[in-house]
Amino acid sequence: MVISDPSSPIQRGLLQFLQENVPGAEDVRVDNLAPIQSVGNARQPWGFDVRWRDGGVSHHVDCVMLVKAPAGQLETELGPEFNVMRSLWETGVPVPRTLWMDGEGRWIERPFFITERVPGTANFTPLRQPEAARTARAITEQFVAIAAELHTVDWKKQGVDFLEVPTRETAAARQIAYWEALFLRHRMEPSPVVVHAFEWLKEHQPVADRISIVHGDYRFGNFLYDGNRITALLDWEMVHLGDPVEDLAWAYRWMWTPEPFMPLEEFLARYTELSGIQVRPETLLYYRLFNELKHAMIALTGARAFADGRTRNLRMADRVTAITRYMLQFMDWLPDLESGK
Repeated sequence: MVISDPSSPIQRGLLQFLQENVPGAEDVRVDNLAPIQSVGNARQPWGFDVRWRDGGVSHHVDCVMLVKAPAGQLETELGPEFNVMRSLWETGVPVPRTLWMDGEGRWIERPFFITERVPGTANFTPLRQPEAARTARAITEQFVAIAAELHTVDWKKQGVDFLEVPTRETAAARQIAYWEALFLRHRMEPSPVVVHAFEWLKEHQPVADRISIVHGDYRFGNFLYDGNRITALLDWEMVHLGDPVEDLAWAYRWMWTPEPFMPLEEFLARYTELSGIQVRPETLLYYRLFNELKHAMIALTGARAFADGRTRNLRMADRVTAITRYMLQFMDWLPDLESGK
């Protein structure tokens, strides 16, 4: 569905926004505005072309507009996501070039930001086909290299200290507090297993070896690739400063694991070789446990949004059923850590 009607609210609002926010722009045009199919829930992507003149020079940019969803699985603002990507531009971390943002929802009734479109697809299903084995392996090698690059970025030099800065001792505690607050706000029943999980994580917090930029959703499905090359990391909604091992544990969750392309042990060895960051087995297991609880809270947030009538997205209707699956995995892993294996 391409919106060609200049009187449509979203087309009109976007055009007015660009007329006011592109410096020196004259004769601004928005063409080919259309929603992009996506499995994401926190941001609704739209593609469009923008053209303008500036001092007689013509400009054309192929853009993606990411509109904040009314409600869903995440309750995050656009500013940190947009500004982290802007800070990482021209580092070794592949990100879309950020262009403009309306963080208040003034122009199309909801907040949004705009990036330059990057070639590629996020669909990793084709990579699971036997004939794609070499491509999948090449992409996984880049995936680990990008993780190493991201986690060793000098975030102070890049100006990312606008994010909340934990110490090595408080990195885990900050994340536990964030997700526990969501649990207390959205829970629909007592959930003693979830309560126990939070208490257990508080009692076994590791000290981070370093503080890094943590993507927060680092996995297959959240990057674009073109052929055998990763072109951009996407979905920075949960970005924060913390323990980089959190990203590594998330990357190998069963739902999207690259294990068929590179065993976890090899991935970690390569990561350490490239980054110089040692990954302690007990810390990795801690964050694997943490991530099951984190994903359970993401599911709970979506289910609560649907139950409260803040979203009619049917994908949110059954999210609460996923909590049991994630917490069963949490409890299944606990004996390994308790026994020191």
